[in-house]
Amino acid sequence: MYAVFFSVVIIISAISDDTSVITLRDRLKKINYFYARFTQKVINANDNILLEGYGELWIKRPNLFNWHMISPEENFLISDGKTLWFYVPFIKQVTAYWLQNFSDNIFFMLFSDNNIHKWDNYNVIQRGDFFYLIPIRDNCNLQECRVKITDCGTIEQFSIFEKKDQYVDYYLLDQNNNTIDIKNFSFNFSEDIQLDEQRE
Repeated sequence: MYAVFFSVVIIISAISDDTSVITLRDRLKKINYFYARFTQKVINANDNILLEGYGELWIKRPNLFNWHMISPEENFLISDGKTLWFYVPFIKQVTAYWLQNFSDNIFFMLFSDNNIHKWDNYNVIQRGDFFYLIPIRDNCNLQECRVKITDCGTIEQFSIFEKKDQYVDYYLLDQNNNTIDIKNFSFNFSEDIQLDEQRE
């Protein structure tokens, strides 16, 4: 389920306060780099699980990440800081996008972007370690995002609520903050890989 990265929101009738925004920004600033395993569940409005998956994630702020979905369908979403590479090994195809075209995506804002002013586009409500992010302007897909981030800057889980009455839960497991090899954030071509060029 990679589509969630290109469309992504929760419903709380509340107005964000400056304290919640500042706290969220301060906690995100503590993230420099980390590795984690993750699990994913896609759930419908009746709380039925439609899809389950798992993978691994490397993050180095700002703008470097490698999201490796292992199951149910292996794919990679890799940012080298300028280009966003989406690679599907099964069909030997990689699609290249400019990362800046997705800079307002909630996933990239949480994990890789240091531009704190982008949070001005969201109402932010804090409940303990949970932060509820609701777009101020209408978003065609995203209804709400909920993220659990501890005081030390560890993102433990996040959920994306879409307007089509389903949501996706992610849990980050076995996190560590060891130095990450920069090679994790580059995509290496081989002769049998087809490029779908979308950088315009």
